[in-house]
Amino acid sequence: MEKLFKNTGNQSQAVELKKIAHKKHILRAIYFNGPLSNSKLSKQIKLSTPKINSLLVELIADGLVEELGRGDSSGGRRPNIYGLVEDGFYVVGITINVTRTIISIYNSNNQEVSGPHYFPIKMQSDLDIFKQVSQKLEEVVQESNISRDKILVAGLELPGLINQKAGINQTYFPDVKNLLDELKNIFGIPVFFSHDSKVRTFAEQHFGLAKGKKNVLMLQADWGLGLGIIMNGKLYTGKSGYSGEFGHLPLADNGVLCVCGKQGCLETIVSAKAIARQAREGIEQGNSSLIKELVGNDLSKIDISIVIQAANSGDQFAISLFAEVGKWLGRGMAYLIQIFNPELIIIGGQVAVANQFILAPIQQAIHTFSNRDISNDTQIQFSELGPKAGTMGAAAYALERISK
Repeated sequence: MEKLFKNTGNQSQAVELKKIAHKKHILRAIYFNGPLSNSKLSKQIKLSTPKINSLLVELIADGLVEELGRGDSSGGRRPNIYGLVEDGFYVVGITINVTRTIISIYNSNNQEVSGPHYFPIKMQSDLDIFKQVSQKLEEVVQESNISRDKILVAGLELPGLINQKAGINQTYFPDVKNLLDELKNIFGIPVFFSHDSKVRTFAEQHFGLAKGKKNVLMLQADWGLGLGIIMNGKLYTGKSGYSGEFGHLPLADNGVLCVCGKQGCLETIVSAKAIARQAREGIEQGNSSLIKELVGNDLSKIDISIVIQAANSGDQFAISLFAEVGKWLGRGMAYLIQIFNPELIIIGGQVAVANQFILAPIQQAIHTFSNRDISNDTQIQFSELGPKAGTMGAAAYALERISK
């Protein structure tokens, strides 16, 4: 396994390197698609069936692949089905955002075997934050009784403007040009990172509602508002990886000041952070609400979970906040629908938990601001992956990168 993923051994032999690459392709295909027959692997990887069979024999000997029996036949002999050995290897998914850090460990069958583990480590422009996260990961590994040498790679879901091609987080570490190397030295294993909305879109593409679809938009409505774009079946990142800054479109005239320096950004209205702020301001201005009771009159404790709890209890002020959020989110989505003509828009993040309160105003706004013929061509769904989309997507993204 070490030779397979870390490219150790005799790398001067082109034939051996080619075989290693083919093995990685097999492992990646099974990880993202589940157990496959040798014939389906042959079609996906574009190798002959005898060649696939030979590589599978070696992967079985390596302890990474196992034969699961015979599958259904479409005529003729039933094909052998191959899956990944459950504890053959592990991948780590880590979310670091402006409120906390979440760590999960996934086995080779993409099953969360440890986590989610929550830590009060917030994103900041200091590399020491990664040393803190690495230390917490070591604690998680020890508590989980997982063999450290079976952990292949870690994926990080990070906020900020991320130039994926250059490997630079322009927002938090603009002067660190070799961040991938820094992270590898800190964690002791290969580490890959990507923007939060793109990581979650990657998860939806391979394990969620976007699987098998060609043109999908993923709205990550969480502490901020991000956009992931799947065009023609591929995750679109733009020239440098900066695509999807949907939340920073200044749509509201005379709106509040955004962290980006502009006024009236959509994010200042529809994000989890904005909803908590609007709830606090509304109560300070005299609105009666159950929210005040839920936080024991300490308005600084208001967060989106409290507002959702109040709305679920029938609190009209909380419900009205989400109706306004849905209206503005739907207005923004109307622009996206007319620009991209997607088959599906997925809404995820903490705001999506309030789906019963925001769906109707979203649809009403879309009908108001979008061409009906185009909007009727688009489905609106809420993510089924929930909060694990971040760590799952980060882990899978990292595995794909190391398997190339």
